[in-house]
Amino acid sequence: MKNINMQKIKVFTKIFRFVLVLLFFLILSENALSQVYTGGNASVNYDKGYYVDVAPLLGYRVGIADFGVSPFYSYSHRENKDPKYSFGGRVFTQLTFYRNIYAHAELQLENIEVSATEQRKWVLSMPLGAGYRYEIAPNTMAYGMILYDVLLDEDSPARNPIIRGGVTYSF
Repeated sequence: MKNINMQKIKVFTKIFRFVLVLLFFLILSENALSQVYTGGNASVNYDKGYYVDVAPLLGYRVGIADFGVSPFYSYSHRENKDPKYSFGGRVFTQLTFYRNIYAHAELQLENIEVSATEQRKWVLSMPLGAGYRYEIAPNTMAYGMILYDVLLDEDSPARNPIIRGGVTYSF
């Protein structure tokens, strides 16, 4: 079990580094700054308690496709259990398929506390879903999405569906 967990961490770390390096070089390219955006979001869900996470993000838009990275911090409290805190990172991609409606996919690695042992472990997640963007000011978008984690780990503090919303600013 521990080897599988370490393999997940190594794969996710390689993907995360690759996306960061790619973002760095894209930002340095000509006219690239106009395609970079930053912002943040919050996710919530309720199932015999609640789960909340907050996350800054850095993204890059190329035509109808977006991709980026987002570290996050979460808090959950389930019935008859102590509150849990976790943290992690995600790499994401979005594909706009009609006006401001988009498909969203991400790979997320989260460090959680396991209730039974009170030890921490890394959990790999893959939330998929759809969302909508709305321009609230020049270069500023508000968005919301509904996600479903297809790899939902039994120890994960999140539950399906995940509702996420936030604001981004394009340079």
